[in-house]
Amino acid sequence: MNNSAKKSNDILKNPYLPAISVSVVLLIVGQILTKGFLSQNNISSIMMTTAILTLASMAQAAVVISGDMGLDMSVGAIMSLTALFGPMIIFKSNAITMIVAVVSVVLMGAFVGLLNGIGVQYLKIVPLVMTLIMSSVVNGFALFITKGQPSVSVSKTLQGVGAVVFGPLRVLTLIVIILLFVLEIFMLRRSKYGRSLFLAGNNRNAADLCGINSRKVILIAYVFSGLISGLAGLMLVGYAGSAQMQMANQYTMLSVAAVVIGGTNLAGGKGSLIGGALGSLVLILITNILQALNMPAGLRSLIQGIILVGILMINSRSPKLRQ
Repeated sequence: MNNSAKKSNDILKNPYLPAISVSVVLLIVGQILTKGFLSQNNISSIMMTTAILTLASMAQAAVVISGDMGLDMSVGAIMSLTALFGPMIIFKSNAITMIVAVVSVVLMGAFVGLLNGIGVQYLKIVPLVMTLIMSSVVNGFALFITKGQPSVSVSKTLQGVGAVVFGPLRVLTLIVIILLFVLEIFMLRRSKYGRSLFLAGNNRNAADLCGINSRKVILIAYVFSGLISGLAGLMLVGYAGSAQMQMANQYTMLSVAAVVIGGTNLAGGKGSLIGGALGSLVLILITNILQALNMPAGLRSLIQGIILVGILMINSRSPKLRQ
């Protein structure tokens, strides 16, 4: 009896349970409010948009887990930058140029992340301020190069990320699922770096006493964030089929909300990439339901803003309340 009670208690304490429960409820509500909400086409669309936000949340999660109230406010700007410049590299529709494009955008994002990390760890600039500055710099660079009129042709190879694998599962969704579990298991949970990241986020002084180079660990978290954001921008433009200025800027705050819904503590030292993915699903389902109800764009933004504020308030007040 005691063992059963303990198992039940462990299940209730599962950090993924709130996001999973809310997702199930939203799927049911969506189907009740709109016929066809659970159709294969709509589920496929939900999975694709969730995959993009999942990449953004993976980038954000690494910085948040690193502690020191770290937030990467340049995630959306990096995504917008690589969404503009990534397709320009794919001048032929073949796998080689696709690989070159992926490597290029990853390096582009990693460089911005490196600058963020140097600013935060070595120049001692507050993370929120540093990443906001870099967001403005990145957006300004894109505007300067394109003169506000991006001329981008998205190749068929890049648009292939939207190709169907089977049923509602598409190439992009499959790529993100594989990447998510590989990084969660082998980078965050089973590697020396992952353990160091959690310890540095929990208690930097304790990490330093254990011989961990906290500066280096946190710097790598910012580089990782930029790297994944760069990849996310390329995947976004491949899915969208066209590029626009600052097309991914909304993903910054959405990524913060996603990781919080998924159980990541804004104070650092606690969280997961999978939790961020589940939080991404919750946000995308809310957006889809609001769109299905034909709400005006302004009202949708207002409701989403209220939801985000509520989520952040709950997180900052009490982890127990959030669970």
